[in-house]
Amino acid sequence: SMGFKNVDTYCVAPIVMGDTRAPSYDFWAIGLDCCTGGTADFQCGEYNNPKARAGLRLMREDQRAFYRLAVEQAEAAYDLHSNYPIFFYWMEDPAAELKSYLADANKAFFLGLLSFAALQLLLVLVGVVIHAKF
Repeated sequence: SMGFKNVDTYCVAPIVMGDTRAPSYDFWAIGLDCCTGGTADFQCGEYNNPKARAGLRLMREDQRAFYRLAVEQAEAAYDLHSNYPIFFYWMEDPAAELKSYLADANKAFFLGLLSFAALQLLLVLVGVVIHAKF
């Protein structure tokens, strides 16, 4: 594993099958602030879950460059090659994670909707009270 420090530590570890050396390591497990950076101490996501065999792909462009720099450090330190790195948050059940994202989005939407409706009701009541006095 390797980490690149830029305020936060961007941690990467190659996703491998077995102990054989690959010509190119293009799949990387990632995490934020879950390693020290220089030693093999990757503790991101479900790193200690033996059932974890999948991941969610990184979609944030603002973080991709920092993870790429961590991969470049790993390439230099361990004599690896990574032509086209793809970054994943390592986990057992990505589908369940996506469902939790949807549930959180629905909660935020309905909370915003309820807040807007309450504000509109308050403004209507204030308008009625002001209009009734004149």
